[in-house]
Amino acid sequence: MDPAVTHEHARDGSSAHGRSIPSDGERYVRPLLGLTVASAVLYLATVVSNIVTSQVTHRAFAGAPFDSPPSGAFWLGAVVGLILVIALYAAVYIPLRKHHREGWYTGAILATIGLIHAALSAVVAPGNLLLGLPGIALIVVNAAWLVIAFKPGLRESMD
Repeated sequence: MDPAVTHEHARDGSSAHGRSIPSDGERYVRPLLGLTVASAVLYLATVVSNIVTSQVTHRAFAGAPFDSPPSGAFWLGAVVGLILVIALYAAVYIPLRKHHREGWYTGAILATIGLIHAALSAVVAPGNLLLGLPGIALIVVNAAWLVIAFKPGLRESMD
């Protein structure tokens, strides 16, 4: 059998023996989708823990000369921030699920930014275990996302 024909059959998901062979895109997109969801959950966990600790700090400094920001502005910022985070993760997940390159590009940029942010956060507050564990997990998840995303042939297999 001609190797070019066999390779072509493998690319479209079939083989000469009648079994399905996943393309590079299918083989790597599924783990990227899982890592995207894991990253979203971990990031939201850090946001929620930051909201809780900010409220504790807000109450602790209520009467201090420099005072803390008003609680209405705090909650507005928290809600807007959560909406933006969800929108950014959706901008990666939805196109990636459809095997569009836009999801790959957006994910690669955001995973890089997330990796840097999580690394800096882990350095700034290394003693806070509650805030540190999701941050360290984000480092691992974002690094894994980038390693898988740059596997040879993945980006080229997308539309």
